[in-house]
Amino acid sequence: MIPVAQTLRNNVSLDWSLTRTKPAGKVELSVRVSEPGSLVGILVVDKATDWPKSDNDISKYEVLEKLEWAANSDSPSSGAMTGDTNCVSMVCNLVVLTDGRLSRVKDHVKAKLLRGKSLQEDSMTAPVPQIRRHFPDTWLWLNANMSVSTTASFSVTVPDSITTWTASAFVVSDNLGLGIIDTPAKLAVFQNFFLFLGLPAYIIRGEQLILEVNVFNYMERQLEVLVTVAENKSFEFIFQDENGPSMANIRRVSVESRGSAAVLFPVRPKVLGEITVSVKAESYIGSDAIVRKVLVKPEGTEKLFTKSLFLEMPLSESRLSEEMAFAFPADVVPGSEGAHVTVAGDILGPSISGLDSLLQMPSGCGEQNMISFAPSIYVLQYLTKADRVKEDIRSRALTFMEQGYQQQLTYQRRDGSFSAFGDSDSAGSTWLSAFVLRAFLQARPFIPIDENVLSGTAAWLVRQQEADGSFGEPGRVTDAELRGGPDGPTSLTAYVLMALLEEPAYMNIYPSQVSSARMFLETKLGLGISSNYSLSLVAYALSLAKSPQAETALIELMRRADVHDGVMSWSSSKVPPPDSWQPHSVDIEIASYVLLTLFMRAKVMEGILLLKWLCQQRNHLGGYGSAQDTIMALHALSYYAPLSGADSINTTIHVKSTASRTAITFHIDSTNYLLHQSKEIETSKSMRLGISMEGRGFALFQLKVFYNVKNGEASSKHKDGAGMYAFHLDVVVNSSDMDHLTLSVCTSLLESQKVPRTGLVLMEVGLLSGFTLSDEGIATNDLIRKVETPPGKVILYLDSVTTSQVCVGIPTVRSFKVALVQDAMVIVYDFYEPRRRATRTYNAPVLRSLSTCSFCGHDCHLCHPAVPRPPSTAPAASASRPPLIGCPASLFILFLLQLLILTNAVC
Repeated sequence: MIPVAQTLRNNVSLDWSLTRTKPAGKVELSVRVSEPGSLVGILVVDKATDWPKSDNDISKYEVLEKLEWAANSDSPSSGAMTGDTNCVSMVCNLVVLTDGRLSRVKDHVKAKLLRGKSLQEDSMTAPVPQIRRHFPDTWLWLNANMSVSTTASFSVTVPDSITTWTASAFVVSDNLGLGIIDTPAKLAVFQNFFLFLGLPAYIIRGEQLILEVNVFNYMERQLEVLVTVAENKSFEFIFQDENGPSMANIRRVSVESRGSAAVLFPVRPKVLGEITVSVKAESYIGSDAIVRKVLVKPEGTEKLFTKSLFLEMPLSESRLSEEMAFAFPADVVPGSEGAHVTVAGDILGPSISGLDSLLQMPSGCGEQNMISFAPSIYVLQYLTKADRVKEDIRSRALTFMEQGYQQQLTYQRRDGSFSAFGDSDSAGSTWLSAFVLRAFLQARPFIPIDENVLSGTAAWLVRQQEADGSFGEPGRVTDAELRGGPDGPTSLTAYVLMALLEEPAYMNIYPSQVSSARMFLETKLGLGISSNYSLSLVAYALSLAKSPQAETALIELMRRADVHDGVMSWSSSKVPPPDSWQPHSVDIEIASYVLLTLFMRAKVMEGILLLKWLCQQRNHLGGYGSAQDTIMALHALSYYAPLSGADSINTTIHVKSTASRTAITFHIDSTNYLLHQSKEIETSKSMRLGISMEGRGFALFQLKVFYNVKNGEASSKHKDGAGMYAFHLDVVVNSSDMDHLTLSVCTSLLESQKVPRTGLVLMEVGLLSGFTLSDEGIATNDLIRKVETPPGKVILYLDSVTTSQVCVGIPTVRSFKVALVQDAMVIVYDFYEPRRRATRTYNAPVLRSLSTCSFCGHDCHLCHPAVPRPPSTAPAASASRPPLIGCPASLFILFLLQLLILTNAVC
């Protein structure tokens, strides 16, 4: 038990060995606590990211305010709020990156660096100018378990940013409880002469980037400075001096004492991918050099194609052959094509390798966070049951579970329930609470789960039960399938019953509630359940409850199945999946529940073909379409995986492509069957692959192709017909000038979708190159539940969308100078059914024809080089020695620099 006093009797303080240092300097960070054996969390961030209400840290005021609520609360879990670290983290919205099982070591302190530069990475002293290239937003994230002492020190190397670093900390100990640092420790990183180069996260091929290099002079006199951008084959300089030959990559500028000056270098990227920009500024008494990177993306709309094969060697054969083909469309963007082939010898292999990134979706609400938690449970369940646990996989899975668990607690409400956005929602969600409760119960064998959290959630759930045994939903039902018309209460009741049956003790604690829910489902089954989705949930829930009616539900599901090539499938919607090779997410869920039911009914062999079909529907990351179908599919696969005999595989797979003369070979055996092997292959306009397998066993083979298609006129207009899109989507750009744009994004659900309202909808708004969300931001409300701003885009979490149009205003401001701006894209999609979506591109009339000269002043004079090019007879840089970063290649330029220095000195 860890008591938490209202006055926070515990104390922690931090001190830097210096208050000011230079980039890459060596400093010590000292921590002092009140008692030995304390657990300390330390965070060091760039002050620029530590703006008010950023949620980057917690304050003592916040803790005391929430603990005051906890002390006065009569919620089921309030009794734990003063004695459990998990509950402390919950009420403080604090993510604790520890499972509480860290061993006490004999050393003075045990520290684990989770982000930023390693404590052991001591860089060598660099020549002047020292090249600066390490610019993190978060520098240190330390988790330290103090031993017999109350003090500890860490020797660290300062990053290269010219900024102020803010160090904050909290402490937890057995006797004194929680403590928060009173005053963060600040460390200023500075030098009297430095340059700054800001770059966007990415630009699009065809755009021109104006590199704006700012030179800062805090010395006592004016300086003449040469600024050099290193020449690079990845980009070209746009301007040459019209008055004669010159060096396009060099500028000369006068910088006042305690002042700054900017110089511009317009460049045009020549390649796709990450390019390096190296800049050096030199004066006779000061110099600086930095290296930054920028990503160049292909123009057009991103597309992805994935096709999987389940390769199984027949017992009577020693060789198996398959073919696969793909042709790029006529409007493919040249240079954007890429392809990979992958193999794995375990039906969970692709998902095990991609545990940290099963979906390409934001994860900023209560359910989306579960994708980082639940899959690891099923991986560990499978590996443990099959006695195939590998320490590296186990360690990764436990880390994801521990972090996901702590983050999920921030979505728990004061009454013990969970909801998509926690206490900011009007009520808890029965569906999400059941989902979380079941997952937490399944995770208990692997990580510590607070029993008060479990009991509080279970108690809240049973209070939602109606007199007829069904469960009500006081919160917003964000999943349209769970609303499900007349079958909605049936689906929800089955879902809650699954959660309660996960813990045998609940049968004794809530016997009447469990029995009543089971009888409600049996009654509904007798009356008839129209929805395939609801019927699949009922079949599985009744199987878990050992109801004799479970077989009746399963037989009815089998009768309704569509059979193609011997494989059963079920559909929940008559609307075809738009522009996708995958079925609807809910159809994946139905198949998963059927597989689980077949397993529970000891009918494993009847599910083998369905199992193979499910394996072939995975995306290239190892997941499926949404969080829910991914979690349920992996749950089902984990039951069958131990039966596969994967550890006896010994097979070789050869892949030949018409695009390459060289074959690719993979080998899978008992040492690597869990490994997801991947190799890049060459592409051609039309590709045909020949896949052959020798040996024994099976393998999962996957071809993934990614490319862009050109943005035609149609892509900038919403498409409402022919099942192409699920939403009407329109973007209007209002611009007062070339530096300020306001987007009005409007959307509505098309009536062709045959649903009156969606669940949670994500709107991903790609920003035009050079623009970022303005400081005024976007206010949250009943429609806009959350706003995220990853690099290059704005993500809006919309509560739901109906057939009535809703519009969102997005103010943007120019942060970087980019000319010939290409189109950006807006995507809107249903979180629970991502294939229900719409996309469109947009641009601003004021930007389409914006040239480089628009940023370079009258007659482009600010962008023209003014340093003469050396004569052709000047000595060249040695071919055997790599040039210094940004260093002029000839002795002539070095001579010119000395001349400038002497001239400045005389003046």
